[in-house]
Amino acid sequence: MKSRFRLTMTALAAAALLATACGPGKESAEEPSKSDGGVTKSDLPDCPVDAFKKASGKTEVVFWHSHVGATSAALGKIVDAYNASQDKVTVRLESQGVNYEELRRNFDQGFSAGQLPAIVSAEDTWTQYMIDNGKTLPAQACIEVDDDERAKIDDVLPGVVAGYSASGVQWPAAFGASTVVLYFNTAQFEAAGLDPANPPKTFDELRVAAEKLKAIQGQPNGPAGEPLAMKLDPWYIENSLSANEQTLVNHDNGRDGNRATESTLKNESTTAVLDWLAKMKQDGLLNAIPSTSLIDHYVAVATGKSSMLLETSTAATIIDQVTSSEGGLKLSDVVDPETAEKFKAFDGFKVGFLVGVGEVPGIKVSGRGQVGGAAFYMTNTGSPEVQSAAWDFLKYFNQTENQVIWTREGSYLPVRQSTQEALNADPTWEASQRGKWITTAFDSMKALPAEFPGPLIGPYDKFRDSLRAMLEAIALGEPSAAVAAVEPALDKANTEINDALTKYNETTR
Repeated sequence: MKSRFRLTMTALAAAALLATACGPGKESAEEPSKSDGGVTKSDLPDCPVDAFKKASGKTEVVFWHSHVGATSAALGKIVDAYNASQDKVTVRLESQGVNYEELRRNFDQGFSAGQLPAIVSAEDTWTQYMIDNGKTLPAQACIEVDDDERAKIDDVLPGVVAGYSASGVQWPAAFGASTVVLYFNTAQFEAAGLDPANPPKTFDELRVAAEKLKAIQGQPNGPAGEPLAMKLDPWYIENSLSANEQTLVNHDNGRDGNRATESTLKNESTTAVLDWLAKMKQDGLLNAIPSTSLIDHYVAVATGKSSMLLETSTAATIIDQVTSSEGGLKLSDVVDPETAEKFKAFDGFKVGFLVGVGEVPGIKVSGRGQVGGAAFYMTNTGSPEVQSAAWDFLKYFNQTENQVIWTREGSYLPVRQSTQEALNADPTWEASQRGKWITTAFDSMKALPAEFPGPLIGPYDKFRDSLRAMLEAIALGEPSAAVAAVEPALDKANTEINDALTKYNETTR
């Protein structure tokens, strides 16, 4: 899917973007930078909740996203149902690429040109950017003046709300939530003397499981290679540290009202995680997959090379298809058409073993971590009619029956207790393997502490680039060099993050 709306930036616009980063330039680098954008519950902007109802004709709401496959189809299904349910608003769904990087480029270009959508489905890393850019209508402004929605807010998982809030103000109005889980081959677990009903909960237990699986390597029910497959995505490290209540940046993870200015990545928890990773690599227990890979980590488990996989909960769709669907893998459900064509040889692929799912192991406990996925933000650049119409659609999207579609067909986790209850009211869903997997992930997300929801970071893209490079420096080289690579890789990442934070705060209001 290619963007339907692309803007060619002029040299002047490009210069302006570089000078201001994501919003008006900061007049003085010594002025305090507020992580809440100066917006608190006591000074929320106006939300014109009912303005669209007074418009003479239909109000159009443009909604930008980068979802693909079944997720895009589920979103389109909800949009079509909303459009058919009333005659005052038309929501126009527009793909702006096939990943968040493409979407962000188009959003930045639209920002510079003054042409933004009414709604954008943004990556979880965008939160501080959306607060700082001055073009976002915080959902809290609408919640406070909408009695119906305010009465339902307690239904949303507290850890999810906290993750997308600053100074008590919730910024996005809806979510596509996900978390990290452990997938594993139950037959290989049993052959190694492991209990599929009691998967590892800590790093130490995960290593013990990997050692037992390695001990049966090459046997009929044993892995052919390293037992643990792990794509080197930076969010896994973030989750591990957040689960251990370790900050990633200063100013209380950017949540004390002031924007983060320094990295706190160099700490005992980070060193413990990286040392564990390096020793897993050194001892032939870790199958490290580059973050640029699309399917190698899935193939490693599907072909029996690896027994365990750390991956997002949204992967439940693809894994369920290859293990239980009669037709096997349907790539068009999980990737964009271009990628599906590239890997079409895998269409219909199936495996003959059962897969179990457990909460992601942590330093001390399983689960927790931080909320990931997507969030739906409203912009404030449209007319009052457009802003209110966007809010009306997002309220519709949040209705239980639509949230059920978003989970069953779109693969995202329930973020409301009522959605999980509605899903489990269907005995076929509750008994299905995907239903059980989603419940495991939901329970993990339900346990996210609202008191420690993860960081707010302005240059989150640069932060993740540095984490990714750090992981690859440790885990993609020679196994014998992995442990020695930890300290210099961590030092380099910490320096890069500090530089990125300094630049962001110097150029962002």
